[in-house]
Amino acid sequence: VAIKLVRRGMDSQEILRRFRRERQVLASLDHPNIALLIDGGSTPEGLPYLVMEYVEGTPIDQYCDEHKSTISERLHLFRSVCSAVQYAHRNLVVHRDIKAGNILVTADGVPKLLDFGIAKLLPGPDSDVEPHTRADMRPMTLDYASPEQILGEPVNTATDVYSLGALLFKLLTGRMPFEADGSRAALEHCICEGEPPRPSAVALATGGGSVP
Repeated sequence: VAIKLVRRGMDSQEILRRFRRERQVLASLDHPNIALLIDGGSTPEGLPYLVMEYVEGTPIDQYCDEHKSTISERLHLFRSVCSAVQYAHRNLVVHRDIKAGNILVTADGVPKLLDFGIAKLLPGPDSDVEPHTRADMRPMTLDYASPEQILGEPVNTATDVYSLGALLFKLLTGRMPFEADGSRAALEHCICEGEPPRPSAVALATGGGSVP
């Protein structure tokens, strides 16, 4: 198993809140392409911990490159990831941090979606969760972040769909849809205002990209 816990000194109220939210999210999910929550509790000092399925694998982009995966093989893995995300959405969970590093592929070729640490629970008919992310809290991985995440607007399932699109672009071309030299602000502007190139055009310009 893999044990995840909050380190002493890092136990701010916000981090503890996120950790407990992650435990709540994972307890509701049971899918072959999502790392399974096995147990959870608190240490004698009162710090929460999670006991997770241990996934021994390689980030999905590295896996595809190391195995020289064809387009069809990459799409097969990607469809499994989409199945996991769709399942999460049906259970009113938005992951909010879908990226290659959070998807490990096992030696058997099974992708596993990890790290629901900044996931958001959507309000349901019997739910009392908050409907929006706080304006001052914008957790994200910029390369895969959607425009609404960057702008601090409310997120929903479309946020994950955007990140899936960015992931697919990387799997097919070997690069991200938006790349900006210089500041973080320049990349944010490209994501919010720019139009990504067609993956086929990128692959052609780079002599086929990373895809055989």
